[in-house]
Amino acid sequence: MNYFKYLVLSTFLLIGIAGCSASEKTVSDDQKGPQEEYTISEEENSYLSDYRSRLSDTYANRENVIPQNFQRIRTQQQERDLYEGYRVQIYSGEEVSRADMVAAKFRQWADSTFTGYQPETYVFFRTPYYRVHVGDFHDRDRALALSNMIKKIYEDAWVVYDRVTPEKVPADSIRISTQ
Repeated sequence: MNYFKYLVLSTFLLIGIAGCSASEKTVSDDQKGPQEEYTISEEENSYLSDYRSRLSDTYANRENVIPQNFQRIRTQQQERDLYEGYRVQIYSGEEVSRADMVAAKFRQWADSTFTGYQPETYVFFRTPYYRVHVGDFHDRDRALALSNMIKKIYEDAWVVYDRVTPEKVPADSIRISTQ
């Protein structure tokens, strides 16, 4: 039995060695025969340069045609949803009594501080917090300006996207300032 295993193993070994050997001799890549130089005449060179292209030439004469419908300049303004806008959030917490107190204190402070615009206060619940928002603005920059004035008293005030009451949005001509 050992003899049979030895015979099978040696047969596989011989087949493996025979399979790895080269069947042909390698040819040297170094050919040292005479090399002929080829030169292009001036006439052939000018002929070839007429038909050669450069990468920059490919799109040099190409012009994109833009349809008339896309060339028209829009003069219509898109309709704007008057209920979309920004408010300033001055409180967010779990206690309704604290939210009501913050809103009342803000109203009292705003009545004595702001000129030109009296921001309305809104207390509402969005799970899991009660929030106090003030003001109604369509323009985020105007809401930021109010937020910067409010931050003197309420450091955590920040502008939030919200549904606004269009009637309470101040006109663009109204200047909001503090006394």
